[in-house]
Amino acid sequence: MAKGRPLEPAAELLEAFQRSGEVNAFLVGIVPDHIWREEPPGGGRTIAAIVAHMQSMRRTFARMAGARPGPASIDARRTTRDEAQAALRQSTDVLAALFEDAFREGRARVKGTPRRVVDTIAYLLQHDAHHRGQICMIARMLGHQFTGRDMTWMWGWRKNA
Repeated sequence: MAKGRPLEPAAELLEAFQRSGEVNAFLVGIVPDHIWREEPPGGGRTIAAIVAHMQSMRRTFARMAGARPGPASIDARRTTRDEAQAALRQSTDVLAALFEDAFREGRARVKGTPRRVVDTIAYLLQHDAHHRGQICMIARMLGHQFTGRDMTWMWGWRKNA
């Protein structure tokens, strides 16, 4: 028999969602200030604008579920990286609590949301990962080099940043 804890799908989905939120905040924290609002070569969204979009999606789901006033919004033109990190952490906490309540109560949905709770978590994990990839690509295009330690932490191979 394999050692370790027994399979707990709901708890493990919540942990994966919370880890994704930690990685979002970590990535924002290691992006240099001088490229936070710099337009990428060839145009497109800035890193700040991508993070604002990520937070907007998270805020939308939280507000649909009744969180009032809901997690903070991010203004891509004004919000600092520290403020963005705090907002991302807040949205992770608010959404994780909503998901946890639904699991604990045996509900398939977080009340007010259009998707089943597992589908909502999967969607947000995919959404976060997609945009983290964009952020990393843009940061590299703007001359930032991530350390091996940063990358292994973001990929979950390291416990601490």
